[in-house]
Amino acid sequence: MALCDVSGSMTCYARIFLAFLAGLVRGDDATDAWLFHTRLVRISEALRDPDPLRALNRLTLLAEGFGGGTKIGKALEEFARGPARHSVNSRTMILILSDGYDTDPPEQIAAALARIKRRGGRILWLNPLKGWKDYAPVTAAMAAALPHLDLFAAATTLADLAALAPRLERL
Repeated sequence: MALCDVSGSMTCYARIFLAFLAGLVRGDDATDAWLFHTRLVRISEALRDPDPLRALNRLTLLAEGFGGGTKIGKALEEFARGPARHSVNSRTMILILSDGYDTDPPEQIAAALARIKRRGGRILWLNPLKGWKDYAPVTAAMAAALPHLDLFAAATTLADLAALAPRLERL
């Protein structure tokens, strides 16, 4: 399962991450993909559409709010209380692609991630800022998320994403 932040601070990364997610869901029918900004939206079927133009049109309709605000805590809570209840277990990896900038209280992120962890899922957070020189996860949201993560990795370049393969195999 993958959740991709498409808020304003993620605009320059979101299109690349969505292409990455398209590859994941097309490569594995069991992979489910979501995007979030101020709401959570399932995009798996749109990403699987074999017609690229139609897929883009479907995503455009689904992504109303793209480049706007962000409510990571609300989105993760909705995911944890809904889809995760039915599909997250000890064999599940939850991939979150986000810079961790949030307007929700950090406790909301921590509670949602703890709920997901109790279901047995492994949580991987790919942050495009982590690859920056001197980056530190000092935002309240990112700091609240860290104790619940199985992997916190950079996703600044395509090389960062490619380097994940051996790390994911170990999880």
